[in-house]
Amino acid sequence: MYQDAKRVRTKATVYLDQYESDVITALANYLGVPKAEVMRQMLMKEARDVLGIDPAGLNPSVAEQAS
Repeated sequence: MYQDAKRVRTKATVYLDQYESDVITALANYLGVPKAEVMRQMLMKEARDVLGIDPAGLNPSVAEQAS
């Protein structure tokens, strides 16, 4: 079914307060993409930064896709 079984996305729960949720919703609305995509991109960007991974050649960010 999937070419790469490791690319199947799993569900993760994140608890946000109303202010945090409003920020994510506003950004998703501004960019015109789902909230899950905004959060996934933010999470992966932070992980790459913390791990020192060069993002060159990786998937474009939500902001880049919106331009």
